[in-house]
Amino acid sequence: MFPSGFYDRLKEARRLSDSPESEELEKCVHNTVAQLLSQPTDARKPGMLLGKIQSGKTRAFLGVIAESFDKGFDVAVVLTKGTKTLAKQTVNRISKEFFIFREAEQLAVYDIMSIPDLADWEIDEQKLVIIAKKEINNLRRLVKLFSETHPSLSQKRVLIIDDEADFASIRFTKKKDSAEIEQGRIADRIDELRRELINPAVLQVTATPYSLYLQPEEYEVQPGTNFTFEDKRPAFTELVPIHSGYVGGDNYFGEHTDKRSEYYLWHEVHPDELTALKKEDRRRIKKEQVLTTDKAEALRHALVTFVVAATVRRLQQKHAREALKRYSMIVHVETSRNSHTWQHTVSGDIIDGLKSAIKFGDKIFRALVDEAIIDIRRSVEAEGLPMPNDSDIFDEVKNAFQKGAVVTEKVNSDNDVEALLDENAELRLRTPYNVFIGGQILDRGITVPNLIGFYYGRSPRRMQQDTVLQHARMYGSRPRADLAVTRFYTTANNYMALRSIHEFDSALRYAFETNAHERGVAFVVKDQTNRVIPCSPNKILASDIIALRPGQAHVPFGFQTKPKTVLAPITQEIDLLIPRAALDTGVPIKIPTNLSIKIISLAETCLEFEPGYEFGWESFKAAIEYFSRIASPPSERNQCWIYTKVGRVLERKRKSGDRFANEPNSYQDRTVIKQNSEHLPTLALFRQEGREVDGWRGSPFWWPVLFAPARAKPSIFASTMNGQSIDTTETEKDSSVEAA
Repeated sequence: MFPSGFYDRLKEARRLSDSPESEELEKCVHNTVAQLLSQPTDARKPGMLLGKIQSGKTRAFLGVIAESFDKGFDVAVVLTKGTKTLAKQTVNRISKEFFIFREAEQLAVYDIMSIPDLADWEIDEQKLVIIAKKEINNLRRLVKLFSETHPSLSQKRVLIIDDEADFASIRFTKKKDSAEIEQGRIADRIDELRRELINPAVLQVTATPYSLYLQPEEYEVQPGTNFTFEDKRPAFTELVPIHSGYVGGDNYFGEHTDKRSEYYLWHEVHPDELTALKKEDRRRIKKEQVLTTDKAEALRHALVTFVVAATVRRLQQKHAREALKRYSMIVHVETSRNSHTWQHTVSGDIIDGLKSAIKFGDKIFRALVDEAIIDIRRSVEAEGLPMPNDSDIFDEVKNAFQKGAVVTEKVNSDNDVEALLDENAELRLRTPYNVFIGGQILDRGITVPNLIGFYYGRSPRRMQQDTVLQHARMYGSRPRADLAVTRFYTTANNYMALRSIHEFDSALRYAFETNAHERGVAFVVKDQTNRVIPCSPNKILASDIIALRPGQAHVPFGFQTKPKTVLAPITQEIDLLIPRAALDTGVPIKIPTNLSIKIISLAETCLEFEPGYEFGWESFKAAIEYFSRIASPPSERNQCWIYTKVGRVLERKRKSGDRFANEPNSYQDRTVIKQNSEHLPTLALFRQEGREVDGWRGSPFWWPVLFAPARAKPSIFASTMNGQSIDTTETEKDSSVEAA
């Protein structure tokens, strides 16, 4: 017998479509609705559904809507990002998921911009789902629907689902020529809607909750206005479970050896190439040299490797007698339409050049394809998957270019996107090889199916946490076989910034997973007098942070040592500062924190970092000072562990030659350190031989690594703040800033 409740029937429909609800997600849905019913979330304290980018948050909140209808809610208002495409995608997704309820005349789904004049029967006899973009006209019309058109709706039990709540819902802007902070107009309209409803519940859904948790502590009524800020800190947070097929930041930015396919994901792009792709300049990129110029080297490699990667997957599928899939790649460099036109032109020139090379028998085509095959083979074999025969790959790739199967599309406006959408409101894949070139529209939740190539060049001067993570369209549900051929192209500077943001994201999620958020997440910075102090989290710039979870290591890498004449005396000075009891004994000992800071400062002067790999030494030192200052018991404060090993030999670059070594410590070192560092931080020092044959400059040097205490709270350290002075009176206050 078919179940009777909304959520039970939704689960059954999902099961019948071979997409059964997991126990973890079902528990998440039940917990979320229970908390929405048990505590007020109407204005000041919304509920929070926190998931990863592209991890199934929509599926989760649709389950919450169905369950809430079972528990007495009458109307669900879903607020989407401010694009017509996303609104259409959301309407289609909800209409499809709730089809059985619509057919049974139990539920209706409407876009606020096309909602009819509802009859009393529709209001009283059906559940309603209303979708509205987070855009001024949409929200005005939504407010009017409840306040004027159908005021009876305002008396209903209404659930507001604020999807992608980081985007527009919570936005604070600095007034021009003023220090005052004002709330954005979108947020004002959402607050107005909340105040119209007699008994609303509010659930915000996001993967980037920083603007929600890290907003100003207090709001003030602006002089001369009746405007009131509404505090939107979450009343509760429920985590959307991460399913087994999820590919996210841990895959792209975690620590992986060359035995893992993830190790081969990132390919470095030289900054000069991004400059050449910003605007049309035939002096930099000449059409007749597009297959050889270093100004398009990474883009050329990305395009050829994408076609090889998709071909490998299709040959694997053919061999396994599976349905053949079509694949996609994104080129996302700039927001300017002129830039997109130029990038589209250069991409077309590369594809045309490859076709011409095939036609005239130019050996460069074979060389470029062979290079891509070698690259893809490394990760496919690391994943333990069969690699098709080279000749079969080459023939398929050659055929793809000859027959025009490699297609490019510009995606930079709502109109363009609507023309490119399929029946599921996803970007349509016309051929086996689809390259989408565009700007912001590609990072606003548009689904790009089977994405295995991402050429990313957005380089904001200040990486903002919420914005940048939304660019991560390469995250989502991915088969491991697809991950094994996926490639991500960006500069070292962008990669390191994204890595830092991923660590921030992971630290915050770890706090919720372990209930550590009840103890707070520490936000720490050095003031102008060089003192380590707590600070308000909204002051910290995301691009200048290090985030550390308990027991996590923080390692400088991507550097070259100073010349031998500079290096040798500094190394000797550090030798003398390290207590003999710690020198290569493999036994950690305690030392005063100020001694560790002195050693770190000397080590800092020995290293020169490559562009894009710059290291935050002040944050590194601030972390040691902070952890040692708050140690428990108090008798251990202002101390840290020091652990050293000498005679280490590590190549500057890994054997593959395309990555800098970043693990001076061994597994055994890490094990010993973790056994001792419950409450105190550990400064681990590894004396490298620094041989020229290994890529160094022929002189020993000390490589420092910080290990956070095993029992530390997740902590964020910054060397720069948002241009604001630091109130040093906070120093004597509690050393944590609550994250929730």
